[in-house]
Amino acid sequence: MVKKFISSTGGKIELYFLPPYAPGLNPDEFVWNHLKRQGLCKKPLAGNESLEERVANDLAKIEKPPRLVQSLFESKSVAYISA
Repeated sequence: MVKKFISSTGGKIELYFLPPYAPGLNPDEFVWNHLKRQGLCKKPLAGNESLEERVANDLAKIEKPPRLVQSLFESKSVAYISA
């Protein structure tokens, strides 16, 4: 089903198969690294705060400055995304 959809895009979308463990090729890893450096680990959870709530709030903060989101995709290792 995926291959059929990709074919229907006339070359506008390409599939890239990544090795099983390739954090440097995965922009999601850049997001988590940012969270670890700037959010989750910087202060203990409040008494009534859940880890899920903290993660959701920290992810929401990443969305606000567009430049931050762009920077997560500027590494040469993930250039394949915008090629």
